[in-house]
Amino acid sequence: MSAFIALVLASFRRETQHRLQTAMRIIGGLVEILARISIWQAVYAGRAAVGGISLDSMMTYALVGGTILSSWEATMIVREVGTTIRTGAIGATLLRPASYPLMLLAEQIGARLFEWVIIGLPVIVVMGAIYGLLPPASLPHGLLFIGYLAVSIAILMLTGILIGLFSFWVFDAHSLEWFMRGLLAVLSGSLVPIWFFPAGFGEVVHFLPFSWITYHPMAVYLGQRDLMASLEYLVGGIGWAGLLALTVAFVWSRACRQVVVQGG
Repeated sequence: MSAFIALVLASFRRETQHRLQTAMRIIGGLVEILARISIWQAVYAGRAAVGGISLDSMMTYALVGGTILSSWEATMIVREVGTTIRTGAIGATLLRPASYPLMLLAEQIGARLFEWVIIGLPVIVVMGAIYGLLPPASLPHGLLFIGYLAVSIAILMLTGILIGLFSFWVFDAHSLEWFMRGLLAVLSGSLVPIWFFPAGFGEVVHFLPFSWITYHPMAVYLGQRDLMASLEYLVGGIGWAGLLALTVAFVWSRACRQVVVQGG
C-alpha cells in the first residue's frame, strides 16, 4: 500500500512541473465548459425546462459533469500502454515487483487528483460565479455523490486500463484511443444525459457500466432519484467496478503469456 501511495504522490508531483501546460489546460477547460453551457442555452432557447429537466440543472450538469467527472482524458492510459508495448519497455515493467495494471492505476489516480485540484476547481469557481451552480439536492444526496465519484473514477480508469491492455494484440493504440473516446463520449452521458436518449437505447445504456462515469453521479447530485434508489445504483456501480477489476486481472494474465511467448 505504501508503494501504491508513493506512486500516486509521484504522479501528482510530476504533473505540477509543467506550469505553462497547466495554465493552458485551465484555459482549455474554461473554453470547453463555456461551449457546453452555450449549447444547452441554445437547446433550451429561453424555456425553463425540457423533458422535466430545468435549464439550471443542465447548467450544473454541464459544469460539474464536465469538470469533476468528465474532464480527465482517460485515453492517456491507452496511449501509455501502447507506447510501452511498442517501444519494448514492457519487458522491464514485468521485472518490477508491482503489478503493471496496479502501477497504471496509481499513476492515473495522481494525475486525476491534480486535474481536480489544480484545473477543475478554478474552472468550477469561475464558471459557477458567472452562470450559477446548484448545490446537491440534499446533504444525503451530496454524501452519496462522493461515493459515486469514487465509483466513477474506478470504472473510468479500469475501462482505460482494460482497453489499453488490448494493445498486446492490436499493436495500434491509436485505434483503441479513438474507440474509447467515442465509447465514453456517448455511453457515459458526458455530452448528452441519458434521460434525453431515445427510450429503447436509453434503457440499455442506463445499465451499462459507462453510465456510472457521469450520468448516474449527476442524477444523484441533482436529486433525480430518491435516496433508496440512489443507494441501490451505487451498489450496482460497485459491482461493475469489481467485475471490471477481475476482467483486467484476467486480460493481464493473458497478456503476460503473450509477452513470454513472443519473447521466447
